[in-house]
Amino acid sequence: MSRALRQPERGRDLSGDGRSALGRLVCVVGAHGGAGTTTAAIAIAREAAHDACLIDADLAGGDVRRALGMAQQPGDVGLAAAQEIDTSVLMHGLRRTSFGSLFEICPRPELAWLIRDGAGRDLTRTAMRSSSFVVVDAGRPTGPSFEPVLDADVIVLVWHATRHEAADVARQRLVRAGADERRILDCATAPSIVERAIGRVRRDIALIDVVHDDRLMLMVEGRLAALGPRDRT
Repeated sequence: MSRALRQPERGRDLSGDGRSALGRLVCVVGAHGGAGTTTAAIAIAREAAHDACLIDADLAGGDVRRALGMAQQPGDVGLAAAQEIDTSVLMHGLRRTSFGSLFEICPRPELAWLIRDGAGRDLTRTAMRSSSFVVVDAGRPTGPSFEPVLDADVIVLVWHATRHEAADVARQRLVRAGADERRILDCATAPSIVERAIGRVRRDIALIDVVHDDRLMLMVEGRLAALGPRDRT
């Protein structure tokens, strides 16, 4: 796939005040349980720049690692016990993948309560200083999982074609929480025969096959190009 969108160079100062340029951030959020945020996040990372960093921020038990066929590292608790997030913490937890790297915020859900407020945002911004494209699987975000969402250049809202009302509710919640509605991108999927049939009947739903084609990434790139990077304080 051709890349019409130029990614910022690593470490290059584009701000004019001595700060390193931040990479683009895409957060994937589920409108309901089992929406498929992991599948969508992996698909986006694979279609993005070669140095994409995928962050599994689903504190309810993210399964990005398993979906990629990677074994859990013995004793690895991710950020559960980390108080300060810096480049060394990020590099220690990064695992190489075919598209770039993976970082799990908390591979052990039973320790998620140890993660301090602000850790999710700190980690994401640290990753954005070293990678030109960062993808966060936020699952159904609450607490630290929601922090990166408000920083996102694009928020991909994933939902099944039969759950249109759930998508509307999730979108409203995101906006009430402070998300820019222009940056929310709908991703209606149809994993079942029933949902595919409904999608064909309802012409107001544009179904996206996140596994077998690259339309979702094209939509993300289009939204990024249209809105440009957001200001982050």
